[in-house]
Amino acid sequence: MRSLIFGAALLVLATIGCSTFISAALSAARDAKAATFSERFAPAIKVPSSS
Repeated sequence: MRSLIFGAALLVLATIGCSTFISAALSAARDAKAATFSERFAPAIKVPSSS
């Protein structure tokens, strides 16, 4: 009986931890600023020098 209660408590804690981690990841992804075209591709674009 004691192991059943311990297992149930462990399952509840794992569920709360996973849901907290997933919601934090989703909110971080939602708040992230999308990069503009120039920010995303500036390192790859080589502009020839005019001199």
